[in-house]
Amino acid sequence: MFGIFWDCDGTIMDTERLYAYAWQAHLEKYNFLVSEEEIRQFVGVDDRIVHSFYAEQVNLENFETTMQELGKIIETSLNEKIIYEDAKILLNELKNKEVSLACVSASPYKLLLKKLKEVNIDNDFKYIIGGDMVNRNKPYPDIYNKAISELGTSKNLIIEDSPTGISSGKASDSFVLAIDRGMFSKDDLSQADMIVDDLNLETVESIFQTL
Repeated sequence: MFGIFWDCDGTIMDTERLYAYAWQAHLEKYNFLVSEEEIRQFVGVDDRIVHSFYAEQVNLENFETTMQELGKIIETSLNEKIIYEDAKILLNELKNKEVSLACVSASPYKLLLKKLKEVNIDNDFKYIIGGDMVNRNKPYPDIYNKAISELGTSKNLIIEDSPTGISSGKASDSFVLAIDRGMFSKDDLSQADMIVDDLNLETVESIFQTL
Protein backbone atom coordinates (compact mmCIF):
# COMPACT_ATOMS: atom_id res chain seq x y z
CA MET A 1 0.00 0.00 0.00
CA PHE A 2 1.35 3.42 -1.01
CA GLY A 3 1.61 6.34 1.37
CA ILE A 4 2.61 9.95 0.75
CA PHE A 5 3.58 12.02 3.75
CA TRP A 6 3.55 15.76 3.19
CA ASP A 7 5.36 18.36 5.23
CA CYS A 8 3.27 21.54 5.39
CA ASP A 9 5.24 24.76 5.81
CA GLY A 10 7.39 25.45 2.78
CA THR A 11 6.18 22.28 1.04
CA ILE A 12 2.41 22.73 0.67
CA MET A 13 2.17 26.33 1.85
CA ASP A 14 4.41 29.33 1.36
CA THR A 15 4.49 29.96 5.10
CA GLU A 16 8.20 29.82 5.95
CA ARG A 17 8.64 33.57 5.53
CA LEU A 18 5.28 34.11 7.20
CA TYR A 19 6.58 32.25 10.27
CA ALA A 20 9.68 34.44 10.25
CA TYR A 21 7.49 37.53 10.11
CA ALA A 22 5.29 36.24 12.95
CA TRP A 23 8.29 35.65 15.20
CA GLN A 24 9.77 39.01 14.26
CA ALA A 25 6.51 40.81 15.00
CA HIS A 26 6.00 38.99 18.29
CA LEU A 27 9.55 39.52 19.55
CA GLU A 28 9.36 43.18 18.59
CA LYS A 29 6.74 43.57 21.34
CA TYR A 30 9.61 42.88 23.72
CA ASN A 31 11.87 45.38 21.91
CA PHE A 32 13.90 42.44 20.63
CA LEU A 33 14.72 42.69 16.93
CA VAL A 34 15.71 39.66 14.84
CA SER A 35 16.43 39.31 11.14
CA GLU A 36 14.74 36.93 8.70
CA GLU A 37 18.14 35.33 8.15
CA GLU A 38 18.40 34.50 11.86
CA ILE A 39 14.88 33.05 11.95
CA ARG A 40 15.64 30.93 8.87
CA GLN A 41 17.96 28.71 10.92
CA PHE A 42 14.86 27.42 12.69
CA VAL A 43 12.92 26.40 9.55
CA GLY A 44 11.47 22.93 10.09
CA VAL A 45 12.61 22.88 13.74
CA ASP A 46 10.31 22.05 16.65
CA ASP A 47 8.59 25.25 17.82
CA ARG A 48 9.42 24.28 21.39
CA ILE A 49 13.12 24.60 20.56
CA VAL A 50 12.58 28.03 18.98
CA HIS A 51 10.56 29.15 21.99
CA SER A 52 13.22 27.94 24.42
CA PHE A 53 15.94 29.73 22.47
CA TYR A 54 14.22 33.12 22.59
CA ALA A 55 12.84 32.62 26.10
CA GLU A 56 16.45 32.69 27.28
CA GLN A 57 16.82 36.17 25.78
CA VAL A 58 13.46 37.80 26.56
CA ASN A 59 10.71 37.13 29.08
CA LEU A 60 8.39 35.26 26.71
CA GLU A 61 4.99 33.90 27.73
CA ASN A 62 4.72 30.13 28.09
CA PHE A 63 4.90 27.99 24.97
CA GLU A 64 1.14 27.56 24.51
CA THR A 65 0.42 31.28 24.80
CA THR A 66 3.25 32.16 22.44
CA MET A 67 1.92 29.72 19.84
CA GLN A 68 -1.53 31.27 20.13
CA GLU A 69 -0.08 34.72 19.53
CA LEU A 70 1.95 33.53 16.54
CA GLY A 71 -1.14 31.76 15.22
CA LYS A 72 -3.13 35.01 15.29
CA ILE A 73 -0.46 36.79 13.26
CA ILE A 74 -0.24 33.93 10.75
CA GLU A 75 -4.01 33.51 10.46
CA THR A 76 -4.50 37.07 9.22
CA SER A 77 -2.34 36.25 6.17
CA LEU A 78 -3.76 32.82 5.30
CA ASN A 79 -5.72 32.49 2.07
CA GLU A 80 -5.91 30.22 -0.98
CA LYS A 81 -2.97 32.03 -2.59
CA ILE A 82 -0.61 30.76 0.10
CA ILE A 83 -0.80 27.21 -1.30
CA TYR A 84 1.91 26.45 -3.81
CA GLU A 85 0.19 25.82 -7.12
CA ASP A 86 2.11 22.61 -7.86
CA ALA A 87 1.18 21.19 -4.43
CA LYS A 88 -2.47 22.14 -4.93
CA ILE A 89 -2.60 20.42 -8.34
CA LEU A 90 -0.83 17.29 -7.12
CA LEU A 91 -3.09 16.94 -4.07
CA ASN A 92 -6.11 17.16 -6.35
CA GLU A 93 -4.71 14.59 -8.81
CA LEU A 94 -3.92 12.14 -6.02
CA LYS A 95 -7.58 12.00 -4.98
CA ASN A 96 -8.18 9.56 -7.82
CA LYS A 97 -5.20 7.35 -7.01
CA GLU A 98 -4.88 4.37 -4.68
CA VAL A 99 -2.66 6.13 -2.20
CA SER A 100 -3.07 7.28 1.40
CA LEU A 101 -2.04 10.81 2.33
CA ALA A 102 -0.86 12.27 5.62
CA CYS A 103 0.23 15.75 6.61
CA VAL A 104 3.24 15.62 8.94
CA SER A 105 4.38 18.95 10.39
CA ALA A 106 6.73 20.11 13.11
CA SER A 107 4.11 22.72 14.02
CA PRO A 108 1.70 22.11 16.93
CA TYR A 109 -1.37 20.14 15.84
CA LYS A 110 -3.98 22.83 16.52
CA LEU A 111 -2.10 25.44 14.53
CA LEU A 112 -1.44 22.96 11.72
CA LEU A 113 -5.11 21.98 11.50
CA LYS A 114 -6.16 25.62 11.51
CA LYS A 115 -3.86 26.34 8.56
CA LEU A 116 -5.13 23.33 6.58
CA LYS A 117 -8.77 24.25 7.26
CA GLU A 118 -8.24 27.87 6.31
CA VAL A 119 -7.19 26.81 2.81
CA ASN A 120 -9.71 23.93 2.58
CA ILE A 121 -7.33 21.00 2.23
CA ASP A 122 -7.72 19.35 5.65
CA ASN A 123 -10.00 16.67 4.18
CA ASP A 124 -7.36 15.72 1.61
CA PHE A 125 -5.45 13.86 4.31
CA LYS A 126 -6.32 10.58 5.97
CA TYR A 127 -4.09 11.46 8.91
CA ILE A 128 -2.74 14.75 10.26
CA ILE A 129 -0.02 14.94 12.90
CA GLY A 130 1.70 17.88 14.59
CA GLY A 131 5.05 18.04 16.30
CA ASP A 132 3.46 18.19 19.75
CA MET A 133 2.03 14.69 19.26
CA VAL A 134 5.42 12.98 19.63
CA ASN A 135 8.10 13.16 22.30
CA ARG A 136 10.83 13.89 19.76
CA ASN A 137 9.99 16.16 16.86
CA LYS A 138 11.92 16.55 13.59
CA PRO A 139 14.82 15.89 12.87
CA TYR A 140 14.08 12.64 14.72
CA PRO A 141 12.04 10.02 12.80
CA ASP A 142 9.35 9.59 15.48
CA ILE A 143 6.74 11.77 13.79
CA TYR A 144 7.06 9.98 10.44
CA ASN A 145 7.20 6.56 12.09
CA LYS A 146 3.94 7.33 13.89
CA ALA A 147 2.27 8.58 10.70
CA ILE A 148 3.38 5.51 8.74
CA SER A 149 2.09 3.26 11.50
CA GLU A 150 -1.26 5.05 11.49
CA LEU A 151 -1.68 4.67 7.72
CA GLY A 152 -0.36 1.10 7.71
CA THR A 153 1.50 1.68 4.44
CA SER A 154 4.47 -0.34 3.21
CA LYS A 155 5.76 1.87 0.37
CA ASN A 156 6.28 5.39 1.62
CA LEU A 157 7.20 8.69 0.00
CA ILE A 158 7.97 11.74 2.11
CA ILE A 159 7.87 15.23 0.60
CA GLU A 160 9.97 17.83 2.43
CA ASP A 161 11.60 21.19 1.81
CA SER A 162 14.09 21.63 4.67
CA PRO A 163 17.24 19.83 5.87
CA THR A 164 15.60 19.15 9.25
CA GLY A 165 12.58 17.53 7.64
CA ILE A 166 14.72 15.56 5.21
CA SER A 167 16.76 14.17 8.11
CA SER A 168 13.56 13.12 9.86
CA GLY A 169 12.23 11.40 6.75
CA LYS A 170 15.45 9.58 5.94
CA ALA A 171 15.74 8.34 9.52
CA SER A 172 12.34 6.67 9.07
CA ASP A 173 13.81 4.59 6.19
CA SER A 174 11.50 6.16 3.64
CA PHE A 175 12.12 7.65 0.20
CA VAL A 176 12.46 11.42 0.60
CA LEU A 177 11.64 13.82 -2.22
CA ALA A 178 12.94 17.35 -1.60
CA ILE A 179 11.15 20.26 -3.21
CA ASP A 180 13.47 23.22 -3.75
CA ARG A 181 11.47 26.31 -2.82
CA GLY A 182 14.52 28.58 -2.88
CA MET A 183 14.97 28.71 0.89
CA PHE A 184 17.96 26.36 0.90
CA SER A 185 20.80 25.45 -1.42
CA LYS A 186 20.99 22.16 -3.28
CA ASP A 187 23.79 21.17 -0.89
CA ASP A 188 21.47 21.78 2.06
CA LEU A 189 18.92 19.43 0.49
CA SER A 190 21.43 16.82 -0.68
CA GLN A 191 20.49 14.21 1.93
CA ALA A 192 17.21 13.65 0.08
CA ASP A 193 16.88 10.80 -2.41
CA MET A 194 15.72 13.23 -5.11
CA ILE A 195 15.51 17.01 -5.46
CA VAL A 196 12.99 18.67 -7.78
CA ASP A 197 12.04 22.24 -8.62
CA ASP A 198 8.33 21.45 -8.87
CA LEU A 199 5.94 18.73 -7.75
CA ASN A 200 4.03 16.67 -10.31
CA LEU A 201 2.21 13.37 -10.61
CA GLU A 202 4.66 11.92 -13.15
CA THR A 203 7.54 12.20 -10.69
CA VAL A 204 5.53 10.67 -7.86
CA GLU A 205 4.41 7.73 -9.99
CA SER A 206 7.95 7.10 -11.23
CA ILE A 207 9.21 7.00 -7.64
CA PHE A 208 6.56 4.49 -6.60
CA GLN A 209 7.59 2.22 -9.48
CA THR A 210 11.03 1.93 -7.90
CA LEU A 211 9.89 1.22 -4.32
